[in-house]
Amino acid sequence: MAIRTEPVRTGGPAIPARPRDVSRARTSRRIVLDRWASRLVILGGFIIIASILAILFVIVGEVWPLFRKPTATLVAAHTSTGVTPATRPTGGEPVGVDEYREVAFAITQAGTVAFVSLKGAAVPGPMPLPALGGGKVTTAAVSSKGTLLLGTSDGRVIPLEMRFDVTFAEGGRTVTPKPVFGDVRVLDPEKKRAVQRLAFSAPLSGSIIVAQVGPRDLIVQAVVEKKALIGGARREESLQALTVADGEITALALDGRGEDLFIGTSRGQVIQYDFRERDTLPVACRPGR
Repeated sequence: MAIRTEPVRTGGPAIPARPRDVSRARTSRRIVLDRWASRLVILGGFIIIASILAILFVIVGEVWPLFRKPTATLVAAHTSTGVTPATRPTGGEPVGVDEYREVAFAITQAGTVAFVSLKGAAVPGPMPLPALGGGKVTTAAVSSKGTLLLGTSDGRVIPLEMRFDVTFAEGGRTVTPKPVFGDVRVLDPEKKRAVQRLAFSAPLSGSIIVAQVGPRDLIVQAVVEKKALIGGARREESLQALTVADGEITALALDGRGEDLFIGTSRGQVIQYDFRERDTLPVACRPGR
């Protein structure tokens, strides 16, 4: 292999690069665009920070009322025409209002449904309850689905579903009450004692009614609907009496599924009955004993 060595020659001056030909107008445009882009980036940052602060203010505004004491303000007082002691609302839960809060109704002791307009519009007159006879309405209860149940002075109950027809005409809304009454049920056919309190639940499997007819006496009516493989549904109805030994009954409450009944007594106790086994009605527990 041959090896050649030669001295490195001293190089001459480097050839200068050709200057780039950029016009002043193009440079000015780039500078302007760069300034606007930087301003847009800064503005976007301010907008994001302002949005976060606005969200925080909204959250604080929603949470702040929770730290304040609750207050109630009287908006208005409405009275139906021709009010007498007999036309006053009955006991229990006899009042209600439509979803638009324009028409209120009340079940009176005289056995009528009285209406009051909360907007000053015309409403129909009192509607009498059907098949009331010589009895009076003593109490009312509302199920979790909104259906009312009215107890009478002769041991009967009348279901009531308050419906409202809403129409729109000439830029206004008109709400018209349309009460629908169900079949009358007799809870105390022998003694015909007055219903003092009611608890009512209507699950899909059937309804259950608990009525107080004495200081310690209850009547339980259960309706169970069972679907058969062939033919229509089978309806089973049972009526049972129940006596509470631990003091007089002062309150009744039934859960939405109709499985648990809670009874408040004059001794400060709360008695719970399990209605899953309605044949025996065992006492589940007596809290406070």
